[in-house]
Amino acid sequence: GRGIGPAYEDKVSRRALRLCDLQHPDLVREKLDQILIHHNALLKGLGAEPIDAAGLYDKVMAIAERILPHSAPVWRVLDQARRDGKKILFEGAQGLMLDVDHGTYPYVTSSNTVSAQAASGSGVGPKAINYVLGITKAYTTRVGTGPFPTEQMNDIGETLGQRGHE
Repeated sequence: GRGIGPAYEDKVSRRALRLCDLQHPDLVREKLDQILIHHNALLKGLGAEPIDAAGLYDKVMAIAERILPHSAPVWRVLDQARRDGKKILFEGAQGLMLDVDHGTYPYVTSSNTVSAQAASGSGVGPKAINYVLGITKAYTTRVGTGPFPTEQMNDIGETLGQRGHE
């Protein structure tokens, strides 16, 4: 029920396992041990069972060979495509109201959702983006939990949810 938030928390706390780390099994083991110091302390404090480091390591390494062939320095791939005159399409989701900085904080997603984020999120320079097309819904929705003062708990709200596949 917390969406991507816990993953972003690990990222900005500099304790996350990154895709490029999967190339180095010893580093994966070391990082998982550090990550679990944090998470297992929380789990213990909440009366939950700790996560087994060896079991988690085995699961991560079991999928590493399937994932690694799909990894590359994205900024380099995109820069080459741009230099070759290819068109690059960036897709974003959520919209401004859910942007962590510009939305209805604290009831937002865990990242920036504005179009400018396409540049920093992908590693291309901001001048590489020369056209932005925004498409929006006729109504605002939410992810996760929290108040949503304009939500209609009636037939109209139900119809909007059904028609919008929410």
